[in-house]
Amino acid sequence: MQVPINSRRCIQCGSITTNAVYCFKCYRSSDAGKEELRLQHLLKKHKPLPDGGECRTCVHWYHRCTLGIPEGGTVLAELCAAKELTNVLE
Repeated sequence: MQVPINSRRCIQCGSITTNAVYCFKCYRSSDAGKEELRLQHLLKKHKPLPDGGECRTCVHWYHRCTLGIPEGGTVLAELCAAKELTNVLE
């Protein structure tokens, strides 16, 4: 069976996919896929605040959390252990 152009075989199950390594089903069951789904769920659960909330005074805030904390800019950011305020560092 020939693989169409711009397609390849999934390295886990062997089905034809246009993704780089896995088909969608196998990716969702992989560690990276589970982490991405967890992150998507987290972002749905904790919607970012329009002004960045408590993070707007943090040195790690530049329109988003520069440390990559997914809860950055949400109500949950009050509990952030990495939060450094600019007035504390001055």
